[in-house]
Parts: sequence; structure tokens; C-alpha cells
Amino acid sequence: MPAPACRRANIVTTVAESPRRRCRALVGAPGNHRLASRARGVHDESGAAAVEFAIVASLFFMLVFAIIDFGFGFHTWNGTAHAAREGARLAAVDPDPAAIEGRVRDAAGFLDQTKLTVTVQCSRGGGGFSACPTSASSWAEGDYVRVIVDYAYPYFTPLPGFVGLGDDLNLHSQSEVRFEGA
Repeated sequence: MPAPACRRANIVTTVAESPRRRCRALVGAPGNHRLASRARGVHDESGAAAVEFAIVASLFFMLVFAIIDFGFGFHTWNGTAHAAREGARLAAVDPDPAAIEGRVRDAAGFLDQTKLTVTVQCSRGGGGFSACPTSASSWAEGDYVRVIVDYAYPYFTPLPGFVGLGDDLNLHSQSEVRFEGA
């Protein structure tokens, strides 16, 4: 009995010629790709590799760019922490809040200064933290000084916005030190 694809093609064979042999010859003939795929039971998969590559490559590049963005964000956070420590070191010996803020901004010079916020707070006698006095004579040895650095880090890639993390990452660093006197 001929193969189903050969029956659909209405192939007539002579008694001397085997139906199977005739069908195989027809399937392998040029221009009979459609008949060949039906006879073998295999579907055409041309372009499947390109589609698979497009899916895998897009996921791979998203992962690579997310890693790069994380690296830049971590570098920025490390810079804000360093700037807060530098401001606290100066606050241990210099009671001038403007000089402390200047030191912090110098230490974070590679950051966008318009997105950088520096706050200097003081605690007198173990009380709560509030704005530091501008007069150097009102600072007493043993007071605590807190330097807070906030930075709105803009993401390098738009990926965090796609997943709902917003446009900026708010980085917060602080450092406290005891005022030792001028």
C-alpha cells in the first residue's frame, strides 16, 4: 500500500514497479518539499534558530545591562558613603557646617552636585539630633555630629523603570563622629 502522501498525490504505479520505491523517488525529487515533509511527518523549521536566538539574546543583553547598571549604582553609593565619612572626619575638629558641606561635596566631586543633598546635624549632651549652630563657640567637646548625604541616582539603563523601580534610586549614607574640639 502506498504511503499517505503518495496516495494524496494520486500516484499510479505499474505492477512491475514497487509503490514504495516510486513514492520515495517522488519525495526526493526537487520541488517536492511540501510532499517530502508530509511523507516524513516533519514540519519545516527554517528560521527557528533565528527566533530562538532573538529570545535568548534579548534576555542575555537585559541581564548584562542590569549588571552594568548595578555596578554604576554601587559605585555611586560607595562614593556617597566616602563623602559622608570625609565630612565626619572634618566635623570632629572643625565646627563650621559650611566647611563640612564643602568637604563632602569635594569628596563626591564625580557626582552630579544638583542631585546631592548634604545635611549636618548635631546632638548636645546626649539629646536628639537637630541643625548645628553656626557659631563655633556654641559647640562643646563631646557633642556628636552626624553628616547625612542623600543622592538621587539616575539609572544608567531604562530597565529598572520597566520593572517598576522608578526613574531614580535614592541613596542614603550617614556618618557620626564625636566633636573633639577645635
